[in-house]
Amino acid sequence: MAGMIEVSPTGLFLENLLFTLAVAGYLAATAGYLIFLFGKKSLGPSASRLLHLDFSLHSAFLVTRTVNVRRVPFVGHFEFGNMFIWACVFVYLWTERRQKDKYYAVGAFVTSLVVLYIVYLTLVPKIFTRVTISRAHTLLPPVLQSNWLKVHVSASVLGYAGFTLAFAVALMWLLKARLREKSAFARALPAFAVLEEYMYRASVFGFLFQTVMIITGAIWADTSWGRFWGWDPKEMWSLITWFVFAVYLHARFTRGWSGFRTVALVVAGWFAMLFTWVGVAWLLSGIHSFG
Repeated sequence: MAGMIEVSPTGLFLENLLFTLAVAGYLAATAGYLIFLFGKKSLGPSASRLLHLDFSLHSAFLVTRTVNVRRVPFVGHFEFGNMFIWACVFVYLWTERRQKDKYYAVGAFVTSLVVLYIVYLTLVPKIFTRVTISRAHTLLPPVLQSNWLKVHVSASVLGYAGFTLAFAVALMWLLKARLREKSAFARALPAFAVLEEYMYRASVFGFLFQTVMIITGAIWADTSWGRFWGWDPKEMWSLITWFVFAVYLHARFTRGWSGFRTVALVVAGWFAMLFTWVGVAWLLSGIHSFG
């Protein structure tokens, strides 16, 4: 088991303060985007500025955590979850800068998913005592003391972020199709063509990094355990996720699929990704149980 790292009181205070401020900021930004979505259009730019500020706070938290643990904070649900949240916001803000008015509505769904994962990180362990999401400052176990960790997990974080943005837009598509322009809420959502293009681009982004994650994971496994593939549950579900999104991208690009069929594939792929990340950790066991 990895040893504990002694953290100075000042470093611990700053880390906790920045995390608390980041959580509060994400809640406020989500409220702003949702109010924009429900008709207060003037709040779109304000919600965006607030999310930019909160992204800076969260970045400062991650830098502080890096200093405190003396490594890149990639290990365990708490650290990986924070990197995932950071990556989701980073990728979304990058797309928002290109088409602000068009994508403000997407921000409402992306930040809502971010808040749900914050709830998972902070409240679920308090409600379900068998679930442990540790915020402890630990040294890396020997098997993770490799430069491949940075490449492999960075690719994983960015891949998951891309898939999550695609899923957020898939939810928007389903809601818009369900409401069929009968409400102001449906009319506030971007056009179907805009949603499908965003979903496609986000899926391509996620798919590329998921591919890098699988390849680097195989190379790292060969150097650590002497084999490229071991049919570990996390390896299997990562491949399933990759395959579902590969089918979606192939069907859209070569067959011209659109509409509900493609949205259903993106939703299925995201749930496969979620199980790879969360479900495998709690329900199955394997060599990836490091957190």
